[in-house]
Parts: sequence; structure tokens; C-alpha cells
Amino acid sequence: MENHFAPATSKILAVYMMLVLMAAWIAPFTNQLDLIAAWQDPSAHKTVAVFQFFSDSVSFFSFGVPLVITLVREFKQGANKKQSRLSFLYVVLSIAIAGLLSRIIKETVAEPRPYEVDTRIMQLSVGGGYSMPSGHTTEAFASAMALALLIPRWWVVLLIFSWAVLVAVSRIYLGVHYPFDIFVGMLIGSTVAISFFQFLFAKHLKPRY
Repeated sequence: MENHFAPATSKILAVYMMLVLMAAWIAPFTNQLDLIAAWQDPSAHKTVAVFQFFSDSVSFFSFGVPLVITLVREFKQGANKKQSRLSFLYVVLSIAIAGLLSRIIKETVAEPRPYEVDTRIMQLSVGGGYSMPSGHTTEAFASAMALALLIPRWWVVLLIFSWAVLVAVSRIYLGVHYPFDIFVGMLIGSTVAISFFQFLFAKHLKPRY
């Protein structure tokens, strides 16, 4: 199988995926409910507001940023519009398929949310349906990984993954997800984006270094 990633990128992705897998394996062995209950502070209104902002930003940024980039390139003279449109399609498909897998797992596992299990934990954000995995985290990391592969500049990768991590962390603080849900969401979103790039889009897309 042909590897479409640069050697350095392949190593970084391998380390990243190993860390996520390790975290997902360790998380169930910790007392996740105690962790959430100890961390939450509903009286810290500014902190709650910041985490709610990042939690609510997921669709706006995951779809909005690629859309804005695509629209800008549509009106930019000399820009490769075919590449831009294909890149947008890649991001959208990564998010859509990752979200579908997340929904299937949710309905299959049917795990209650933390605030439904432990009265110490307050629901500080929207969290309908079941808990595992985190749909917000899945979407955020599918988008972040796709953009990182399309624009592998260090500052882009740092910025987009910092946002994705804040989305994931916010879901724990707001009482609607366990840490394990977050790591599974990271794994699903990242795996789908990497797989789509490797097997479907890499031959047709040129990353913008």
C-alpha cells in the first residue's frame, strides 16, 4: 500500500494515535465520575461560559473554516478551484462519516450521560441522547485532522488542534461526557479523516505547505 504521507508526518500521526489509544484504554480504569464532580464549579460563571462557547462552536468552526477557505479561493485569481472544492468535499465527508459512526456506536452502546448517573454532576450544556462517544469531539477531530493534513503548517496544526482539544475538554467539564467518551471520539474522528485522505483523496489533493 502506497504511503501518501511525508515520513515526518507518518511518525507524528503514529505517535498521536498511540497516545489516544493508550488514553482510551486507561480512562475506564479511573473514577471518571469523581473526576468530573471534583472539576466542575457551576459558580465559576466565566469558566462555564468559556467552555460553553467552545462546546457550541463545533459546527460553526468545523464546517465554517473550510467553507470560508473555499469561498476565498473561489474568488482568488489564479487559485486552483478544483483543488479547493475537492478539499472542502474531503473535510465534509470526513465529518459526516465520522459523525455517522459515532451515532451508530451511541445507539448500540446506549451509555447514560454522567449527569444522569451521578447527582453531584450538573448538566451545563446540551447533551441529548446517549453518552459514548462524544459527537462534538468526533466532529472537531475529524475536521482538525483533515485540515492538518491539507495544510500541514505548524501554526495551523497547533491552532486547529488546540481548538479541538478545548471542544473535547469542554464536554467533560460541562457534565455531558466521560473522559473515555472524548478519547473514543478523538479516535473515530482522526481515523476517518486519515483513512479518507490515504485511500481516497491523497492522489488528487496537494497539501498547502
